[in-house]
Amino acid sequence: MTDIMRRALKATVILVFLLFPAASVHSQDEATDNTFQDVVLKMTLEEVDSIKTVTVAAHTLENGEEVPVSGETVSVFVPRMFSNLTIGELTLDDAGTASIEFPSDLPGGKEGNLTIVAAFIDNSLFGNVEKRETVHWGIPTDYLPSSHRALWTHKAPTWMIYTLSVLLAGVWGHYLFAIISLIRIKIDAVRKARKDYRV
Repeated sequence: MTDIMRRALKATVILVFLLFPAASVHSQDEATDNTFQDVVLKMTLEEVDSIKTVTVAAHTLENGEEVPVSGETVSVFVPRMFSNLTIGELTLDDAGTASIEFPSDLPGGKEGNLTIVAAFIDNSLFGNVEKRETVHWGIPTDYLPSSHRALWTHKAPTWMIYTLSVLLAGVWGHYLFAIISLIRIKIDAVRKARKDYRV
């Protein structure tokens, strides 16, 4: 039994020494595969006849010459408080460009400024690359209608006011019922004590 265990131990050690260099070579190959290419990402914002357009262009440099990036997907979005508001996914054409119409009804803070981002996200060739610009394309929140009710305005939504009122009425109603019940118990106890005392 001991000879078998020794042979198994030797075989395990030999396998470890044989497989370890192969694993390290494999990891080096993966590391070289994960290197990304350099890319130049440009974004142009234009407004013609109240139509807002976002144009994206991308190219790489090969031997000092610009080579358009074609067939890759570029995401256009606007950062918000909790997540990104996606405007669209663009596929670059043979010239390495793509365009999308930007919506004109997005709130943009007090001054109406929006940050627009065009980005390669988890791209197999370029990794994560982004281009962002701030432009006055949003609706200033100070100029929103006064009757507008939302969670971010000074006036709460009507459904929230009704719900909160019902919940508070239920809670305070239970408190009032408990107080009245305690008073009635005390009064009944006093009456019963007086009755028993007279008897």
